[in-house]
Amino acid sequence: MSRISSLEMQLANVKSLLRTMCDAVHAGLQTLVQHFEHPNTNRLIKIVVLDSEIDNLERAIDASILQVFATQQPLGYELRLAYACAKIAHHVERIGDAVESLARQLVNGDVPEQKEIFLEMLLDTKNLFERSYTAMFDGDLSLIQEIHILDDKVDVKQRELNLIAKNILKKGNKKSIEKALKIISMSSKLEKIADLCCNWAEQIDFAENGMARRTLRKRKYRLVFIDNIGGMIASLVASFLYKNVKDIVELSVITTQSIKSNNILNFTNLLVDYEITPQIFPIARITTVNWNNCLMLIKLGKFELSEEESDIVPNKTVQIHWPEITIDPIDIENDPKKFKEFANVLTRRTNQLAQIIARTQEQN
Repeated sequence: MSRISSLEMQLANVKSLLRTMCDAVHAGLQTLVQHFEHPNTNRLIKIVVLDSEIDNLERAIDASILQVFATQQPLGYELRLAYACAKIAHHVERIGDAVESLARQLVNGDVPEQKEIFLEMLLDTKNLFERSYTAMFDGDLSLIQEIHILDDKVDVKQRELNLIAKNILKKGNKKSIEKALKIISMSSKLEKIADLCCNWAEQIDFAENGMARRTLRKRKYRLVFIDNIGGMIASLVASFLYKNVKDIVELSVITTQSIKSNNILNFTNLLVDYEITPQIFPIARITTVNWNNCLMLIKLGKFELSEEESDIVPNKTVQIHWPEITIDPIDIENDPKKFKEFANVLTRRTNQLAQIIARTQEQN
């Protein structure tokens, strides 16, 4: 009967397999960079071949981790490390799939005209991969402390490319449609790789520090409220929601019209009955708000965004419309009865929204 390896040796074997897998994916990313700088389709064929090797390594890692659980019953750090390695292997395999898909697209066509933007996005994505790699295998966790900020740079580039693609689509001919879809597809894959690198970094932090002592905090999602009467109604709605979700999401207020100077503190006495403290939110225009990690855009009132304004909103942002929130701030400020009616509608709406946000947080 063969002797069962020690826990330390088994975990070292898992990390060795994972490192080999990461090296293969990193080689694919490096090849993509080289292709954008000096196109050569022969290099890209190697990436397609590497993908099957990456898949085999993921299966080998899963089997090794299963053996750890079956023979060692790890606890504490060793248990977290084994669990994290299983998750990381899955993330890296998905990164490998995205790299292989990008290689196939480039083999079957020329480098897009937006070469410089794509190259910047690819280099930022490669940087995220390398930071997570070094934190994992060299133990330098300082490299992943700002990884979400770096990921935001990739998101900005994706939005820039999506806007370019939308403008190309307006031409309406077959060639333009194919070109636009290629831009959207390739930028989406690069953004996906960046997100997976962030997930990798979070697993490293979990393995090293556990849940209670984690140093890499998940970034908050953002909710944006928009009205068409200067931002005051949007500020009131955000104040109603703030107490329930302040630890989960960030709130922003914008308006489609000129920003008004109404003071939300004038509603302090009316809000006391609802145990709400008025929050002073900076009121911005739709073109200047920070759209990074924006989960939802809530439109207040009976209005629609223009085509140009709609193009600014990220595709992944869920748009919700509350048409019944159409009250003039001056009317409800001077009429407690109208304010009560407004507050009752708003309480029902914001409570429902808070439940949705809480469920979303639990799933993540």
